[in-house]
Amino acid sequence: MKLKIPFLIYCFFSLTLIADTQIEEIITTGSILNNPIENSSPIDIIGQDDLDDLNIITIGEISKYIASSTGSQFQTNALDGTDQGMSSITLRGLDHTSTLVLINSKRQTSAGTTSNEGEGYVDINIIPQIALRQVHILKEGATTAYGSDAISGVVNFLTQDDFEGVKLNLNQQKTTNYNQRDSSLGILFGKKYDNSNFVFAIDYIDRSPLNASEIPGIAELGLSTLGNSFKVSADDVVDSGVYQGSYSENQWVADPNCVNNGGILAGPFCKFLYGERFNIINTEEHIKSYLSYMFDAQSYQSKTTLIYADISVKDNPQSPSYPALSFLSRKIQPGIGGSPFNVPVTWYGRPLGSAYPSPNSPKDISQYHLSHVINFDVNEISDIEISITNSRHSNIHNRPDTIDSRFEDALNGNGGPEGNLAWNIFDISDHDPILIEYISGSEKSKRSGELTVIDLIFNTKIFNMESAFGMQVSNDKISIKYDPSSSASFDESGYLIKSADLLFLGGGKSISGSRNKRALFSEFNKDFNKSLNVSFASRYEKIGASSSFNPKISFKYSLNDLLSFRGSAGSSFVAPSMAQLFASEILLGSIRGASFSDKARVIQIGNPNLKPATANNSNIGLIWKMQNNSRLTLDYWSIDYKNRIELENGSVKASSDPDSIDIIRNDQGFIVGVHTSFFNEEKSEISGIDVSFDTYYDFAEMGSLSYKIQGTSFLDYLTPDKDTGFLINRVGLYNFDAHMHSIPKYKINSFIKWERMKTKVNITSRYISGYDNKTPVSSSHADLGYTNKVESSIMFDIGVEQYFNTNKYDMVIGINAINVFDKNAPRLYNPPDFSFDPNVHDARGRLINLSIQLNF
Repeated sequence: MKLKIPFLIYCFFSLTLIADTQIEEIITTGSILNNPIENSSPIDIIGQDDLDDLNIITIGEISKYIASSTGSQFQTNALDGTDQGMSSITLRGLDHTSTLVLINSKRQTSAGTTSNEGEGYVDINIIPQIALRQVHILKEGATTAYGSDAISGVVNFLTQDDFEGVKLNLNQQKTTNYNQRDSSLGILFGKKYDNSNFVFAIDYIDRSPLNASEIPGIAELGLSTLGNSFKVSADDVVDSGVYQGSYSENQWVADPNCVNNGGILAGPFCKFLYGERFNIINTEEHIKSYLSYMFDAQSYQSKTTLIYADISVKDNPQSPSYPALSFLSRKIQPGIGGSPFNVPVTWYGRPLGSAYPSPNSPKDISQYHLSHVINFDVNEISDIEISITNSRHSNIHNRPDTIDSRFEDALNGNGGPEGNLAWNIFDISDHDPILIEYISGSEKSKRSGELTVIDLIFNTKIFNMESAFGMQVSNDKISIKYDPSSSASFDESGYLIKSADLLFLGGGKSISGSRNKRALFSEFNKDFNKSLNVSFASRYEKIGASSSFNPKISFKYSLNDLLSFRGSAGSSFVAPSMAQLFASEILLGSIRGASFSDKARVIQIGNPNLKPATANNSNIGLIWKMQNNSRLTLDYWSIDYKNRIELENGSVKASSDPDSIDIIRNDQGFIVGVHTSFFNEEKSEISGIDVSFDTYYDFAEMGSLSYKIQGTSFLDYLTPDKDTGFLINRVGLYNFDAHMHSIPKYKINSFIKWERMKTKVNITSRYISGYDNKTPVSSSHADLGYTNKVESSIMFDIGVEQYFNTNKYDMVIGINAINVFDKNAPRLYNPPDFSFDPNVHDARGRLINLSIQLNF
């Protein structure tokens, strides 16, 4: 769909909805001053009412309604990575670590489990939605208040601390096309005492699964040639059995019982459609608890916040077994593994083929956030804030695979507890359960991240300037522990010496480390006259052997009562994570052109020589308060990024330098593994425009109507071409050839709310422009309708709420249709993965949400 039609619709509403109410907001995110300048920074606010109107089940879904958010992980991508059950929020399409995520303006630890791009990030699934008060999105970097690593911006989750009463939320959400269902229960309790306030909350979410097989075509590209086929080495005749017949040299032979065993017969191959074994939504259970206690004495105030979350991923089904890549370069001799042939054959398959149920890869994710803040009043113009925050994230992994040595024994007739059972790869339909259990293993690991931060901030006035000075000391830790049977060995250069005793996954290296960070920062704000306000901030930060000084200046100039200009410029600094420096692991990756399957081992190696990344950030914008009291904001922003930390793309590396020592091939030349590592990209230049318009109109007896539209347009996203070094503009591209997100040029959200007496109606639209995909489309896939274009999408949500009042409680009943017109996620060509973009689109179709809220 062209942008013109929705844009004209938005313009029509913007011009016809006239407001009578002033819109003013005072924001504290992005500043450590007690009286920050209003609207000097581009900040979006999602308030309590807005959160209720969105009716999201998991907090990660909030990114769909943030125009500046691109590339967030708001749903499971079971075919890639190991971070199922976790969620991230990402601004400006940059890597996860470029967005600073805060809880009540305090830092939260990054997880020990990394994304598929090797990035550590804050898992926002810790946030209990019932206790969430506001979300602030600071859409510019270089914030000296919290850390110089806020390159693309800050997302600050603010929780309830002065709530009084009891609030109960019940939600039931179901797909209209499938059997997936989400249920949630939230309880919030608050009580005020003479000089204190206590708040307690519990959030519970129960998710049922949505398997890829339920959505037609979404997993059809997850088709592996390595199902169960063979290649004979010489002419042969088999006299009896299902393989009876005459064979010529180099002839391909498919499993005669391929279809009965669940395979797909395609010419001479028995293929395996593994994509339909995986889930779009896993079975999950979320339990979150929240506690806040505030105490106000005459000379000081204190606040303690504790959040704990436990996320259980209960299924996460995988392939029954992974491809036996090592067998592509060896021969199965006559009589071995049940071979009916009289000559050696090469096996192209996997131990269990497609004839058996999928094993699960469950996750047990737990994390907490504990913060204690004390404010001392020094005098009428000065105060001191001291805080200590400790947070931890832990993820227990269990990924099923085949034990390599035991499978070898079974092929030779020495399998099982007694060493007398044989594995028949030529007839996979009836394996002994004892033997299946004997060869079955898993890659087990526990990955943890922990962060402790101490902040000291002194606020005062100097020479009629609002002034703040502070220091921050922190210690972050990482621990990755593999089970002994899952451990791998690497040489001094990081190359794999010995993998785990597993057929495919290969394990990883256990590491444990910590590092300290120290920072000094300051901020000053001065009104030079009634029209001009200027703020200056700076931060000196030292992490290990690296250090940086990052200044920032911002201003707001009011031309008159209606029109103001704002701007900022500053620098940012982010050190590589300890996982990027030291962790090494072997992943299941997608490598185009790798053997007969696009799956191969990706040996991901840490790079201890990484340099810190730096960025120069700037923003210039205007605020127009129209005479009808509507408001329009327009901002141009840019990020000049140097030494951005990127992970090598295995497919690109294999195609651009096929003879590299980093490409592991078998005797037949097929790729079975690729070594990848992190590197510093020379530079990235990113720029765009944000626009926001909001208004409100009171129709008296007909109720009130509010309208808001927020949009982001990327102008440039320039990164170097790997071969030429020239800058490529990645706006409007899927970017399959780089470890980065899709960059749709436009993302526009609009929100309409009509309220009359005890009824409220919400209409939300979400527009994402289309983008190109330069992945070469094979002729067979073109016949299925795949192209090099990901179409644009516009989805509408409609909700109705009715308020009821009684003497004992207030009740709100709501019904919401999310994606009310049941639009499909645009199709993406990305073999062998799912046929949609999980970081951009939602594949569930229409959702119906029923909610009940009780307030006592």
